[in-house]
Parts: sequence; structure tokens; C-alpha cells
Amino acid sequence: MSKIYSKIQSKIKDIELPDKKILIMFTLATAYFLFQHYISLSWDFASYVENAKYSVSDGTYFEPLRPPLMPFILGLLSIFGFRMAEFIYILLASVLFMHSSQRLAESLNFDKVAFYALSLTPYILVNGLYNGTELLSIAFLELSIAMLIRQKSISGFYLGLSALSRYTGLALFPLLFMIGNVKKITKAFILFGTPLGIWFIYNYLKWGNFFTSIADQYANNILYREYLISPVEPVHFLIVLNIFAPFFILGLGIEIYRFIKYIYNQKDNIITGIRSTFDDKKAELIMFAILIFSILSYSNIPIKDSRYLFTLTLPAIYYSYIGLRHLANKIKRPITTVAIIMFLLSFSAIIGSEIATTEQLPIRPITPYYDTPDKYLDSIDILKDKGLDSCSVMSNAWVLMNYLGQTSKDFPRQEFVKEELDRGEIIIMFYSVGEPEYVRDKEFMDSLPTIHKTQEYIILGKETSCLPQEVVDSSYLEKLDDIIYKMQGTDINTNPCIILFGRKPLLEKSCNLINFNGFRLDENRWTGA
Repeated sequence: MSKIYSKIQSKIKDIELPDKKILIMFTLATAYFLFQHYISLSWDFASYVENAKYSVSDGTYFEPLRPPLMPFILGLLSIFGFRMAEFIYILLASVLFMHSSQRLAESLNFDKVAFYALSLTPYILVNGLYNGTELLSIAFLELSIAMLIRQKSISGFYLGLSALSRYTGLALFPLLFMIGNVKKITKAFILFGTPLGIWFIYNYLKWGNFFTSIADQYANNILYREYLISPVEPVHFLIVLNIFAPFFILGLGIEIYRFIKYIYNQKDNIITGIRSTFDDKKAELIMFAILIFSILSYSNIPIKDSRYLFTLTLPAIYYSYIGLRHLANKIKRPITTVAIIMFLLSFSAIIGSEIATTEQLPIRPITPYYDTPDKYLDSIDILKDKGLDSCSVMSNAWVLMNYLGQTSKDFPRQEFVKEELDRGEIIIMFYSVGEPEYVRDKEFMDSLPTIHKTQEYIILGKETSCLPQEVVDSSYLEKLDDIIYKMQGTDINTNPCIILFGRKPLLEKSCNLINFNGFRLDENRWTGA
């Protein structure tokens, strides 16, 4: 026992505590993350909480398209109660990000204080934990890259966790080849697949296909959104880079120049040059690859939003550090001092934007719209007063309604509204939610039986009878199939293999084979897309 105790003591002594400056910045950033969550109501965050409730307690709402890691963590923390679990999760995610920033800075031979200071950009502060998973995914990606630079196979495990935080990370698996050693690469891919494999098995046991969740998200965000294709918005890149844009451009230029110069010096021996490039310029290649991936990934998403550029924050921090270091050397000032000043400016701007009114905000593009629960809770109270809270409810704010305690499902198409009301559904529509468009059709809405109406919402239905509530856990594809069947009397093919790989026959056949359906293409080729 004494030997074990002495080993534990030795391990504790070896733990390196963060620099005091890092702890101060961490405290300020975490306090903001917690405050932001306290005053706001986020649709995505709410959906992850509901997935956690469904998995570990008596939750009645579940979205299969959501990655599982955040709900899993919330489920573990639910012993403290789900509301408290949300704040503990935010604290832990912030701790992990602080830790990952230090590990990556070490691997890059960067100053840890300066790198963490530059990591807390206005964009990361505002968007990192508002929706729940962005900061978690970047933290695991940083740990993966830190281990990748050191040629550690554990890099694959961290990349797998990043992918289970946000599915964007799945496409980054080629980075593992950068380890360079065949045995280590093999081990890294095994570790990458381990957490993913557990999730895939759950998918198969629950829905009959290993890739149901991924296919559901792809269908919802890309496949069935192609009619809404919007152009690339340069302002979204400025939102991500914000005040660090000049340093990012300078740093990127410096790195490109250095890389070209390095390649030129290796021209005499191409084979040796390629090998030495992968060894000596591993970090540079990784960051440039993530930069290109982030831009292409954003460009291929039909509906453009700055949050889809979150992966860009990592190369943005990296190149900004290089640019700022160059300028700091020019003016003969420590980069730590300059970086901390930049953090204080960023943090002050964010706090100022919270205090100021929306019309007065000088940095309005980086400030999200904060929803509040008041109107949703008010509608729930009306249902309770009228004895309708146990009825089946449809709403255009269904996720938020579930989160606030009223089991709900998503709103019907306009052509089915009267049919649903005749069946006994209660429909609650909030005017502040962007869709559906028919909510703003006064003539149509006035023709419907109304239970209660305010300036913020309308409750439609009949008080005499209503349908009983039911658990809402259908996938997006299942709900889409139901709608199309009602409209056209035929089913679409919801097989995840054709949804994901319908345009690539070999991959579709392989997917079907993996799911024990034979090496074949589906005969029904109609997916409704």
C-alpha cells in the first residue's frame, strides 16, 4: 500500500498547474460561458439535453441526428439534476479547452499563455458553448493534433471523440496518416474507430443500420436543403477572424513563404525532400489541411451560417499567433503581453455588447440572438389552466417546448393543419420563430379554431377533446417519409446507405454489406431529394 501511495503522490507532484495568467483568463471566459447560458435559451443546447433525458431518465423527446457525446456527458452529470448538469458540463468543456490549448501549444513550441489568450477570440467566446458542442469538438481536435505532432497513436482516440461531438470531425480521419509509422497509424485508426464503433452498434440495435444518425443529419442539413443553396458569405469569415484578421493574413503569408522556401531547398532530392517535409513540417501541413477543409466544408453546406466555420477557428488561432509573434518581435515586445492585451480587448468588447442594446452594438454580427423562455412557459401555463397539458402538442418551437417540460412534436405542413386539428392535436405557433410561412397568413390562421392568442403566440385546437401524448423519437427521415406518403401515397427510400452513398455505387453496396443486407444496390432509388 505504501508503494501505491507513494506512486500516487509522485503522479500528483508531476501534474503541472496552469500559469496564473491562464487561470485568470480561464476564470473570465468560463464566467462568461456560464452567464451566457443562464440568460439565454438555445435550440441546439436544448435538444442535446433532451437526448440525454431520453437516454437516462423518462425523457419523451429524442433526435437521432444529434451526435452522442454531449448527451452522454450530460447523462453522467444528471446525478446532480439536469439543470445543474448543464452548467457543470460548460465548466468541464471550458477546462478541457484550456488543457487542450496548453498541450497543443507545447507540441507547437508556442508560448502557452499567448496561445490560450489568442484562443479566446470573440467568436469562440460567443459561439463556443452557446449551442453546446463546438468548443468540445475543438478541444478534442486540439488534443488529437498535439498527439499527432508527437506521433502518438492516442491521437486517433481524441479525433474519434471530436467526431462524436460534431460529425464534421469524421472527414478529418486522413490526418491520422500524418503519424508516419505504419504500426502507429493502424493503432490510431483502431482507437479512432473504438468510440465511433460503440455509437454505430447502438444505431444498429435501435434503428437497424450502423449509420442512421449520420445519415439523418446529412439528410436534414444537406441532402434535402439543396434547394436553399446560398452563396459563400465573406462576412462569415470576418466574423470568425474578427479583430485577428490582419494577424491571420500576415501569419498565413509568412507560413506559405517559409514552406515554399523549404520545398525549394529540398529540390535536389525529391524523395528525401518529401520524407523530410512530412517530418519537419507536420504541424504546418496539418493546419493548412484543416484550413482548406473548413473552407470547403462550409462552401458545400447549402444554408450558410458562420457557426459552420467553427473548425476554422483552429487554423485561425495558429496563423494569428504566427502573425502576432512576428509583429511582437518587430516592436520588441513579449508576445505574451501583446496576446493578453488582445484578449482583454476581445473580452471587453463582448461584455460591452451584452450590456448595450441591440441597436447600439458596434459588433452586432458576432452577437447571437438570445431567446428567452418567457413566452414558451406562458403558453405551457395556459395549457395547464385549461387542462390540456397532457394532450398531444405540435409546435414550431417543439424542441424548446420539450426542454421546458411540454412534450411536443414538430409543426404540420399547411395542407395538413386542419386534418391534425380535427384529429385532436393542439398546435402552438410562435410568431418569433422563422417558420412556417403560413403563420403569417392572417386569413388562413383566422379560419382555424383558436383556444388562446397573444401578440407572441397562438394556440389552435379544440378544448373538448384531444389526442394523448406519445414519445417523440422518430428520425428526420422517418418523419419525411410520413409526409411524402400523406401527400403522394408512396414511400421514399430511407435506407441510410442510399442517403449517404446513393451517387457512389461501390460505397452503397459496401454499406449494405456492412449492415448485413448483401453487396447490392437498393432497387427503390427514390429518396425524395
